[in-house]
Amino acid sequence: MSETRIAVFLGPSCPEAEARQHLPHATYFAPAARGSVYTIINDGYDAIILIDGLFYASLAVWHKEIMFALSSGIAVIGASSMGALRAAELQGTGMAGVGTIFEWYRDGVIDGDDEVALLHEGRDENYTALTIPLVNLRWQLREAVERTVITRGQEAQIIASAKRLCFTDRSLSRILESLQDELDVAGLTAWLERSGEDLKKSDAIAALTYARDLQPGPARTVGVEFELMHINVGIEYFSTERMTSIQAKSAAGGTSLATLRQHAEAEASQFGGYLKARAYERLIVGWGRELRLEPAGDDAGEATGWSADAINAEHRRATGLTLVDIAREHRDAVLCRSLKEQFCRAADYRHLAKLDRAVHPEAARETLDWCRLAVLDGRLIYTLWALGKQKGVVPGLLASRAEEAPDSVERIMRFAAAVDRTGPSVFGYAFDPAREIVVLRQYLHRLETPGRICA
Repeated sequence: MSETRIAVFLGPSCPEAEARQHLPHATYFAPAARGSVYTIINDGYDAIILIDGLFYASLAVWHKEIMFALSSGIAVIGASSMGALRAAELQGTGMAGVGTIFEWYRDGVIDGDDEVALLHEGRDENYTALTIPLVNLRWQLREAVERTVITRGQEAQIIASAKRLCFTDRSLSRILESLQDELDVAGLTAWLERSGEDLKKSDAIAALTYARDLQPGPARTVGVEFELMHINVGIEYFSTERMTSIQAKSAAGGTSLATLRQHAEAEASQFGGYLKARAYERLIVGWGRELRLEPAGDDAGEATGWSADAINAEHRRATGLTLVDIAREHRDAVLCRSLKEQFCRAADYRHLAKLDRAVHPEAARETLDWCRLAVLDGRLIYTLWALGKQKGVVPGLLASRAEEAPDSVERIMRFAAAVDRTGPSVFGYAFDPAREIVVLRQYLHRLETPGRICA
């Protein structure tokens, strides 16, 4: 256990003191809400056990952040309550489910969110239950039928009565009050209080016990298709929830990426060359994928600045970068480099030299530390132009001039200027300059430096 770091989202399903008897070295958090998994994504956990979650007065923990954790190499286990529901919904993605309630959801025995819902006190009152969860009632009534305390027909009546009530009103007395003439309410109540098993607690303990034997697996990341939002043919990678929930953490506390983005908005004018280079790179990568020009398998393993070794756990925690971010940026960097090599190999070197000179004065006006991430040079602009021609977008943007050669430096630069005026959005690709500045500061580990990024 000492080698495996585990986070547990726990509330009314099981008292924390009792949970610690089964998994003493885990870190226990309040029930998960929207963004809770994102918040701890960089804190070094090998596994997350999702037991309880909020959903009525707060937005529920959602599927994308659980899948993001899985893609970051974190094992995710669900049981008992919100965890059982999410595990049943995401069982095909690698999330593990434990316990009877998970199996009921998985097998279609139950399907409503309200089955596991209950009204309860807050953390200071140890999440004391004020109503009975329907799954617990189902489990207890099954036992009551087997012990001949009630009949199967009476069991069905009780469940139907409970289903008619909002989960916030499902006290045992309210559920049974309309059935006074159908069964011995007092006798059943006494039996349930004496003999009824708490299924949610049992399932929670089963998940904690299951996690005791977990061993940290090898670091891995998988595709991030679930994070892609298509805008026409374009792609927006960052979601509002990620930006709001993921934090750059230091001794002074955490700062959300959304807050850093707001600070970066005021800096955009200071990063003209960098932002142009990043816009060109994003467009090159997007067009390259549209044209199915992915690098060969051997090339995909090439080294780039985006390395989980160079950008280690301490760097990630301090900047809010995640393993998924790093994997995605690495893939993009490999593809961009591959495309530049492919198209510039056949280019006239004199054109490339002239393009270099055309952009050099602009790049030279800025500090060049950002060149470690993006390089504004002739090869980048030529690759953009060459891909634009393959996509067939150049004629629509530029009026031809009889005196210009098809690939003249002037024509290529006018094409780049047309891209500059609107950014990749003219082709349907979202591009957020402030977010790109945040990425640069994350990469260079300089979130705290105001103004220009200097050596």
